[in-house]
Amino acid sequence: MISDNTISILLFVLQGLLVIAIAPLLSGWLKIVTCRCQNRSAASLFQPYFAFCKLLIKTPVMAENASWLFRFAPYFYAACLAVLAFVVPFFLYYGVLSPLFDVIVVAGIFALARISMALAAMDVGTAFGSLGARRELFIACLVEPVLLLVLLNLGLITKGLTLEHIGFVLIHKGILYPGLAFSLSAFVLVLLAENGRFPFDNPATHLELTMIHEAMILEYSGRYLALIEWGNSLKLTLFLLLFVNLFFPCGLAVQLSWGALLTGLITTLVKLFVLLTLLAIAESLQAKVRLFRIPEYLGLALFLALMGILLTQLMVTQVTGVPI
Repeated sequence: MISDNTISILLFVLQGLLVIAIAPLLSGWLKIVTCRCQNRSAASLFQPYFAFCKLLIKTPVMAENASWLFRFAPYFYAACLAVLAFVVPFFLYYGVLSPLFDVIVVAGIFALARISMALAAMDVGTAFGSLGARRELFIACLVEPVLLLVLLNLGLITKGLTLEHIGFVLIHKGILYPGLAFSLSAFVLVLLAENGRFPFDNPATHLELTMIHEAMILEYSGRYLALIEWGNSLKLTLFLLLFVNLFFPCGLAVQLSWGALLTGLITTLVKLFVLLTLLAIAESLQAKVRLFRIPEYLGLALFLALMGILLTQLMVTQVTGVPI
């Protein structure tokens, strides 16, 4: 007979596999809503899966001077994000690896995935690859401090740095701090910048003056490009899950009963599809900003993140009389 611990582990593993599996589905929904908002016909909801299968059967073509780094980077990029799929909560309030990874490690793994692609883009030595890598790192140096401040603010409020502890406290105690509103606003800007969405980047463009992430992967094809595209979808899914399950954790399962698990799954999926719909509508109403205006937006995100931590500090000090 299967023990309760074994069932728990299997559920946690299933949660991570579901995050990896539905990532292209969410990207397909985002494209459908975007096309509808722009009065264009949309492809099938499962078109990303068809595209990945098509890329997997194609023979990759690479430059003659491509090193092992260029071949290894897509696997490393996808592996880093796949590991985070077992850390970020989905229908349960924490993942199987959540107790082992605090928020600093989570931010560090995102940074490792980005650095691997930037190094691979510069490896071949093309003008577009180097241009995209420099722009990507330019945005990263502004985004990563904001992401850390937002996650650390949640850690200060809940007095813990693991996603397991943060999720448990937020669900059971329902903590409401004014600083959370500022952290929420800052995280929205981080989500858009990290995933190359409007107004920071246009994921559908291949114009030299505007593309950032697409410039880094122009030299990839075949299975390498399939891994990168799947990783991009997974990265967007992970940030969406962090958004809905850290700031709006209602509905997540805290017990291993079928009713709680089904409620958590349906609730999270509804929140994801609603958030993607709002994202598509917002992208259809705005244009991409110039590259040199990006620091203004991310500077605002940094200010909001700092204000969130300061307000949290003041709130706790007034209530308890003891600073954090």
